Amino acid sequence: MADNADLLALLAEMKKSMEKGQEEMKDRMEKGQEEMRKGQVEMKNQIQSHVESKVGEIKDHVNSCIEKIEEYVQSLKREIGEVKGEVERKIEEVEDKVQGKIEEVEDKVRGKIEEVEENVQVKIGDLEKRLSELEDRPINFPANPDLTYSRPTVKSLTFDGQTSWTVFKTQFDVVNSANGWNNRVKASQLVASLRGSAAEVLQGIPSDKLTDLMTIENALEARFGDSHLTQFYRTELKTRRQKPGESLQVLAADVERLMSLAYAECPQDVRDSLAAQYFVDAIRDEDTQHATRLMDAKDLKSALAYSMKYEAAKTVSKTSRNVRSIEVEDGTGKEKDKKFDCLLKTLEKLLNSHVAGKKNTPRQNPNVTCWKCNKKGHVQRECQTISPFLNKAPEEGLKVSALCGGRNGLYLEGSICGIPCLMLVDTGANVTLVRTDLAQKLKGNFIYTAPNISLKTATGEKAEIHGKLDAAIECGSRKFQHKIYVADITDPCILGLDFLQKFNFMVDLEKNEIRTGGEEIPLFSASADDSKLCSVLAKEKTIIPARSECLIQGVPEASGKFRYAVTDFPSQVSQKGVLVAATLVDLKKEAIPVRVLNLDHKPKTIDKGAVIATCEPVVDIVARPQGFSESLRLPSILENL
Repeated sequence: MADNADLLALLAEMKKSMEKGQEEMKDRMEKGQEEMRKGQVEMKNQIQSHVESKVGEIKDHVNSCIEKIEEYVQSLKREIGEVKGEVERKIEEVEDKVQGKIEEVEDKVRGKIEEVEENVQVKIGDLEKRLSELEDRPINFPANPDLTYSRPTVKSLTFDGQTSWTVFKTQFDVVNSANGWNNRVKASQLVASLRGSAAEVLQGIPSDKLTDLMTIENALEARFGDSHLTQFYRTELKTRRQKPGESLQVLAADVERLMSLAYAECPQDVRDSLAAQYFVDAIRDEDTQHATRLMDAKDLKSALAYSMKYEAAKTVSKTSRNVRSIEVEDGTGKEKDKKFDCLLKTLEKLLNSHVAGKKNTPRQNPNVTCWKCNKKGHVQRECQTISPFLNKAPEEGLKVSALCGGRNGLYLEGSICGIPCLMLVDTGANVTLVRTDLAQKLKGNFIYTAPNISLKTATGEKAEIHGKLDAAIECGSRKFQHKIYVADITDPCILGLDFLQKFNFMVDLEKNEIRTGGEEIPLFSASADDSKLCSVLAKEKTIIPARSECLIQGVPEASGKFRYAVTDFPSQVSQKGVLVAATLVDLKKEAIPVRVLNLDHKPKTIDKGAVIATCEPVVDIVARPQGFSESLRLPSILENL
């Protein structure tokens, strides 16, 4: 029993000690929790004060930026108001001038109409008189059975897929209407008129459908139709501009053709309004374009009529300003002046012949011998013997400014015998030159010259002339036949003063253009283009089908100039009817993709190494701006709040 009592006492002590330890631990935990609460409150207060200070700084910065933007907007509004006032004043001045010119043209046209009406009345009277005389005469024609009328049969055309399907279908419908065919005969005639690739379409049509007109037309429309090229026709219509030497009538006809292809589904009034707008945008002359735009024509015919009137009035005004004033005299004074002028000319001729006779008469001295003809009686400088090389003397003085243009002169785009090249305009050269390697490609008769003929530059350099060549030089839309010299020069061709004077070329350095026959041809500096542009050459020979687009692999002509570039339409050796899409490319890649479109009805061949596009360097890459700097970023502890 004593042992049990001791054990119970020991257990009681242990229980007390455990309860005491639990109480102490509980007190410690409460103290720790209280300290943690105080720390969290202090940390929260610090974080809140820090955030409030940073938010205040951000608000101040944003308010200052807004004030600057408002000041800039106000300045822009003031500048826009000033520009608007100036533009309105200019428009009023132009309207006054145009109104005055229109009134002058109307007066002149009214006078011309009255004159024409008088002439027409006279002609009508003469015709009525002749008709009355013919009516009085008896008309007896014997009956001829050969003159009996029979309905003509119009022969159908052929379609090989190279021409426009829309044009052929229109012609075929006219022939069908003239011959009075039914649908079955029309289908058989359409099948018989197909040739080449167009006839191959029949292979995809079942044999029982070859007499169905609708099936055949749908197959040909799907293969050769241009309804899917509506967007490209609209692009061509937007970029259409009047060509040098192209008349306003031809321009209007082409705009009307493109409108029918690009906006075939639009109502007629909408097409008329759009055609007038595109026609005004395509006019080359700025004055005519501005005057026609102010007229605000509702259709193409009105715009064309007004622009032609304005152009005619402008031409008449220029002609009237160039007319010289004359004086009217009586006939007696004119006869006296003519006799006096004739007498003066006769005396002048006699005097010139007398002086020339004295100069050309050699001094007779029997003791001297001519070293040229070995005859006695005159010296070598007075010898009149014809030299075999006399007519070649002018060629020995051939001059040019420099053998190498250095790509610093003014050039124009043209071609020699169909080969495109850049031509240097050199007024310091008295002859026109072509490079030797280019002359070997030309199809012309090569004329060899004497070996003693050389070319001399202004700096004293000399080059040998290999011969002459009668070539066709094309500048702008005109062709000129001219003899050119073949020499070792750097530029492909140098247009000399002989060519410029012979065909009345005028060089305008202020506008950087050259004019001939009313046509303005732009001049440009090749050095400026070479430093900024890089040509893209075709990697392999490619054939672009008619009315289709494709991707062509190209390679840069010169590497290392720049890396990122934008492809553009080639300005020097571009083919007509081919468009190039603008694309951002990397010149460090092995192949450059160039997207081209053939708008022509015939396939286009791009040879290997041909220029298919030009690349303009990317001068700046703009990154997305960041709203805050690194110093204003929130701490990581606040990201989850």
